[in-house]
Amino acid sequence: MKKNSVDKQHLNRWLTAAVALPVLGFIIGLGPGWLLLSLVVLVTAGGMLELLTLLLPETQSWVRIAALVAGLLVPLATYWKGMMGLSAATVGVIFVALTVHLLLYAQQKAVLKSLAIMVFALLYIPFLLSHVLLLFEVPSGRRWIFFLFFVIFAGDTGAYYAGHRLGRHKLWPAVSPGKTVEGAVGGLLSSMAIALLVGKLLLSLGEFGITFLLSVGFVIALAGQMGDLMESMLKRVSQVKDASSILPGHGGLLDRLDSLIFAFPLTYYGVVFFT
Repeated sequence: MKKNSVDKQHLNRWLTAAVALPVLGFIIGLGPGWLLLSLVVLVTAGGMLELLTLLLPETQSWVRIAALVAGLLVPLATYWKGMMGLSAATVGVIFVALTVHLLLYAQQKAVLKSLAIMVFALLYIPFLLSHVLLLFEVPSGRRWIFFLFFVIFAGDTGAYYAGHRLGRHKLWPAVSPGKTVEGAVGGLLSSMAIALLVGKLLLSLGEFGITFLLSVGFVIALAGQMGDLMESMLKRVSQVKDASSILPGHGGLLDRLDSLIFAFPLTYYGVVFFT
């Protein structure tokens, strides 16, 4: 029974990917900027809803909705005014969170916890994810986004299979009991191999050297694994297995975003400063 359950989950993962990846590939490769913005807004809304439901389950629903709406302003402002829009919108939504708590929760003992979680949610989802819109606008931005996805997906796949076949030593059982050192190493090696292959074929036909591509692959893969562990910690604190069940075989949006959340800004700043 357990094996059949695992096999079904595995099949669902691949079926979901088979449907989602062509759509994602079209949006990134051929779609206009507003289409990518629409995807980021949709994903931000779903991710914020899942995160706030996990971390603030007892807070009044209208407060969570207000935080969600405020969070959507961040990618919209980023698309409109770039880095200046991202900075201004982030300051604005944090100011809104502070004002709401000052006016409505100042006399309650839980005010600091609620405020900290709301600010964290606004930074963790809208702020970090909006960097993909900035990356889209840099020279060869579409190619860099494809490169990032290839590296992250290779890392996730490599970690999954290496962990299931070779995993013996727990990586961080207090955070994620199922992850192993062997899986983490397999993920890193897979990401670096794909970074070298895809980088040579996709980016600038040899402009970047082997050392650079391997280093970028390692950093992106490491960011992906840190994001995965971060989301595992949030779920463990909330005592849930998946953020939701919206994606068959994958769980919720947060379960798919976790590896990308830190990778988007790191890739963007790496491209801006080092290429």
